[in-house]
Amino acid sequence: MYSTCSISVEENEWVVDYALKNRFVKLVETGLEVGEPGMSSFKDKRFHPTLKLAKRIYPHVHNMDGFFVAKLRKFANGVKSVEVVSTMEDEKKHKSIEKAKKQKANQKKKAAKQKSKELRKEKALAKASEGGEKKKKAKDAAKKGKKKGESAATAEAVGDVTAKEEVKKDKSSKGKKDSDAKLAGKKRKADTSSADKKASIENKVTKKVKPETKKEEEVSADASKDRKRDKKAKEKKSKKKSSSAK
Repeated sequence: MYSTCSISVEENEWVVDYALKNRFVKLVETGLEVGEPGMSSFKDKRFHPTLKLAKRIYPHVHNMDGFFVAKLRKFANGVKSVEVVSTMEDEKKHKSIEKAKKQKANQKKKAAKQKSKELRKEKALAKASEGGEKKKKAKDAAKKGKKKGESAATAEAVGDVTAKEEVKKDKSSKGKKDSDAKLAGKKRKADTSSADKKASIENKVTKKVKPETKKEEEVSADASKDRKRDKKAKEKKSKKKSSSAK
């Protein structure tokens, strides 16, 4: 532990920075809850960045005497060479460059991840849209099939109606034909009955007339016979007269 009862930079951060540069030690957390972090820079002077692990206690802030506390851990024996001490700033720069490179690499990785996520989202959206289009096509096909089925059903219904109407028409036409045939039969019957009546009347008339004609014929026959008799009688008388005259 390195602790002082002052808050001056020359007695605290400056000394610890020298130890970090020239000894195989490193700063670790002090474990104190009280205090402010140490300074990594003061005016134009720049210190080791791990000096923030140290603690500064101010009288006007913490209501006690001023203190500085730093906890160092030794990890090797000996003293660092002048080359190591002289190249500390270069190492810092190199570390900062490496950090920048790591940050850039991380940024690139993040960008690549974001791009991959975006591509996945686009693919998912494309699949969803394709699925939606397929569903729409299936729905349209189902609707078309329903419409076709409805049209077929309506066509069947219309066909049934038309068939029923045709059957009704056939029945009506058959009824009309039957009625016409019945009327024609009735007319024929009436004609035949009228003809029969006429024939019967004519027969009756002829029957009535025939006996009269027969009587007339008989009368005429009798008259002709009488005439013949009269002629014969006259001829006989004439013969007798002639014979008597001789």
